[in-house]
Amino acid sequence: MQISINVNRPNYNLKRNQTPVFQGKSRELEKVLDSVINKPQINEDEKNLLIKKIKAALQDILIDRRFIEEGSHNKIYKITKKYAARIPIGEKINADNIGDNLEWGENKFKALRNYFGEAIVKLGKFQILRNISPQTPAGIPEHLAKKYSDGRKKGYYLKKYLPKFACVSQQSYNNLALDLMRLNEMKFGVRLYGLFDAINPNNIVLHEGKLMLVDEIYTLCDRSYSNTTAKLLKVFINKATKDIESPEAPDKLKYVRKILKKTLLAGVYADLVHANSKEDYKDWEIALKKCHIDIEAADLIETLENFSRKERNPHRRMRLADDYLSKLTNLNHSNI
Repeated sequence: MQISINVNRPNYNLKRNQTPVFQGKSRELEKVLDSVINKPQINEDEKNLLIKKIKAALQDILIDRRFIEEGSHNKIYKITKKYAARIPIGEKINADNIGDNLEWGENKFKALRNYFGEAIVKLGKFQILRNISPQTPAGIPEHLAKKYSDGRKKGYYLKKYLPKFACVSQQSYNNLALDLMRLNEMKFGVRLYGLFDAINPNNIVLHEGKLMLVDEIYTLCDRSYSNTTAKLLKVFINKATKDIESPEAPDKLKYVRKILKKTLLAGVYADLVHANSKEDYKDWEIALKKCHIDIEAADLIETLENFSRKERNPHRRMRLADDYLSKLTNLNHSNI
């Protein structure tokens, strides 16, 4: 297979009153990725060409203006509109130290429809992913939390995060919960299951109106059904960042309750286990307290479980839960 790449005429985008932004090496990398992305195997020439183009593009990719977001362990940079790069925080990666050990992504989470955290290609500690920017992380973006004062962090959470995620469609919450159910059903070895990282809320992002999982999924859990409704409550209500609990929001209570209701309805719709550990029950208690709802977590969970036992059809099951939760949260019925 021949790949034609014009190395003498770099592509660039030029907007009025802006200086040119040259993207030649990134575009060349994109072309090579496009040519091999759907192949089950690549030959040695294709492999060497891909390594060459990755190394050539590194200095253009790993710069501040291409930064997208960071998580607990990694930073994300834009390669092109199609592709993004992920590197460990604190790592100094360049063409001299990246090595030549190219690995193809395993695509073992292809059954998940809203997951974009699995690498397509790995070269040393440099990983290439599909790009889903612009994105808005749940909670406070880590890079902002690092430089904001406590007051600014609280303001961001109350004025930007809560209203935005309260307006996300119920269908998007449902689709995310369905992916967690699919993940629960996947097995990767003897007592080896996948678990998404709910400690960092930034691992779920909003992109074009859809909620998506974006971090690596670790196959370290020895129990199935550990991706619970409680994990979603931790992300959407209890945590502001991986290190900070969400602030009290008495003036924004309507938004917190909307997020609670949509999260619980999604858990009911997908038939997730709502809690399977002491930590899960604690997350339920924290979420209910933040919503100023005076009910025992165990009682609410039992009520939702009864809906699942009573009705196997997910839409009818969710309608039963919607009627109950609308009264509990003093919110109108959802458009479901």
